[in-house]
Amino acid sequence: MSSERPSLWKRVEIVGDIALIPVPFEYDLQELKVYAEEVMSKTKTSAVWGRKRDVSGRYRLPTYLHLAGESRSDTLYKEHGCTFYLDLRKVFFSEKLSYEHRRIAEKVRPGEKVINMFSGFGAISILAYKMRKPSVVYSIDINPFAYYFMMVNVELNKAYGVIPMYGDAFKRMEELEEVDRVISPLPERDEEAYLSAMKRLKEGGHLHLFVEVEVERGEDPVRKAMDRFPGALEGRIVRSTNPGKYHVILDIKKRSH
Repeated sequence: MSSERPSLWKRVEIVGDIALIPVPFEYDLQELKVYAEEVMSKTKTSAVWGRKRDVSGRYRLPTYLHLAGESRSDTLYKEHGCTFYLDLRKVFFSEKLSYEHRRIAEKVRPGEKVINMFSGFGAISILAYKMRKPSVVYSIDINPFAYYFMMVNVELNKAYGVIPMYGDAFKRMEELEEVDRVISPLPERDEEAYLSAMKRLKEGGHLHLFVEVEVERGEDPVRKAMDRFPGALEGRIVRSTNPGKYHVILDIKKRSH
C-alpha cells in the first residue's frame, strides 16, 4: 500500500470539501485511514472517502468507504461557473467527466429544445442552459436522489429552463415533443438509447451518445463505435474502463431517410 502512495496522490479528487481517493483492489483498511488523515492535512478538506472501482445497481453507484473526518458525503461542488449540491453516495459522480460536460454544453445552440436522458444531479443540463440559452432542457433521471438534487441545483443556478423529470427515460421521452438535441450519458444502454433518441429527434437534430465498446489489440475504439451507429460525425474516447473496453462519446446527426 505505502509503495502505491505516489500514484494514489495523483488520483485524489477534491469534490467541494470532500476528498476522494481510489481504493486499490487489495488494501489494508488501517493503512488507508492513515493515508486519508495525511490527505486531510494537506488538502484542508472536511472528510475523506475511498471509492472502490466497482459500479453496480440500478443507479450505477460505486462503493464508498469512510476513511477520515466527518461522516457526511454531501457537499457543494463547482464546475465551469455553476454550483452543484450532491451526495457522492447517492448520485453518480466523476470529476473525469467535467471536460465532457462542458464540451457537450457548448454544442447546444440558443433556442434549441433538448432532452438529457440520464441527467444525474443535473450537471450537463444546467451547464448547457446557463452557457447557451436553449429554450428548454428536459432533464430525466430514474434515481429519486438525482431528481431531488437536480431540483435543488436548478434553484441554486437559477436555471429555470431546465425541467427536472423523474422516471424511466425511455418511457418519459414518449411524453415529450420532438427536440433538436438529445444527450445520452449512459454507455451501458447505448443501443436502446440510440433508438429512443432517433424517435424524438427532429430531422437534422443531434445526439450525443456515450457508447461502450470492446476492441481487440490494434482496433480503434472510436472507429468501431462510429461504425455501429448510423449518422456518427465524430467521436472521442472518454475513458478506458478495463483492458480492451472503452467509453466513447459520439456526436451523431439524424439524417432524412
